[in-house]
Amino acid sequence: MIVISYVEKLSEAIVRIMKKHKVHVAMKPWKTLKDLLVHPKDKQDKEDITECVYMVPCANCNKTCVGETGRKLGVGLHEHKTKVESKTKRDFTRSQRTASLTEYNKSAVTDTVNQANHTIDWKKTTVIDREQDRPTRWIKEAVHIHKKGHRAMNRDEGSYQLSHPYDRFLDATADHRIKTQKN
Repeated sequence: MIVISYVEKLSEAIVRIMKKHKVHVAMKPWKTLKDLLVHPKDKQDKEDITECVYMVPCANCNKTCVGETGRKLGVGLHEHKTKVESKTKRDFTRSQRTASLTEYNKSAVTDTVNQANHTIDWKKTTVIDREQDRPTRWIKEAVHIHKKGHRAMNRDEGSYQLSHPYDRFLDATADHRIKTQKN
C-alpha cells in the first residue's frame, strides 16, 4: 500500500495504474485545515533576530550598509541610530560643520548621514542571511558587501577579507542580479 497526496485527476490516474499492479493506494489531502490554521511558532519580530547578516538602506539613494551581529538586531540598530542622532542633532557653525565632514566615525552609516546629508530608512532594514557560527557569518557579510559593489556604504569588506579569486565570480553574480532586476 502507498499513500499519495490528492491532486485532482492525477491521483485518479495513479490509482488506476496501481490497481493493474495490485497495489493499494490511499490518498491524503495536500493541505489540511490544520496546515492552514495552526502555526506552532509565532513569527519572530525582526528586532529580536540574532546571529544574522543585515542590510540598512539609505532613503536618499540606492546605497545600503551591510552588517552582521551576534546580538539582537534591534540592539545594533539602536546603537547605530543613537550614534547618527548624536552627530546630526548638533548645532554647527560653518567651520564646525566643515570639520565634522572630515571626522571618521565608527560606523559607515554615520559617515553617510553626516557627510552626504542623507537619511537612513531604518524601517526597511532587512535580514539577508542567518548564521550561528561567527567566522562563517563574517564570510557571509563579506560576500554580501562585495555583491553590493559600489552600492554599498561600507568602507571596508567587513570582518573577513575574501581572497581575490572570488572577485570575478561575485561581480558576475551581482551584474546578473542587476540585469534581471531591470528586466
